[in-house]
Amino acid sequence: MAQVNHVLKAPLDTDTPTGRWTLQGPIDWREWDGEFVVRHDPSATTYLLTALAGETLRALREGAAHLDEIALRVLHDAAPRSVATAALIASFADTAADTKGLLSVLHELEGLGLVRASPT
Repeated sequence: MAQVNHVLKAPLDTDTPTGRWTLQGPIDWREWDGEFVVRHDPSATTYLLTALAGETLRALREGAAHLDEIALRVLHDAAPRSVATAALIASFADTAADTKGLLSVLHELEGLGLVRASPT
């Protein structure tokens, strides 16, 4: 099982347009105390994700979105969450400042084949 942390090994150019992000195939998950166990059906792979990575995937279930839309869904969505996940998300106070971290998560999820960016 792979684990996604929202730390990049190389810096990102956040000025580069990323287009709209979408899920890559059916994804099933379970959330326990701020961690998400995710199964990607097309690759038959299971991952352990941080709360932020899991909430990012959850936000993309609503449909393709640009980075700013995903940030609003993740950081301000009123969907019920576990106490641990709610505490983590509440710790992000400024959506504009947190889009860089969210972009890092999206790129890591893209590397795992869970999401992709389409230029638009």
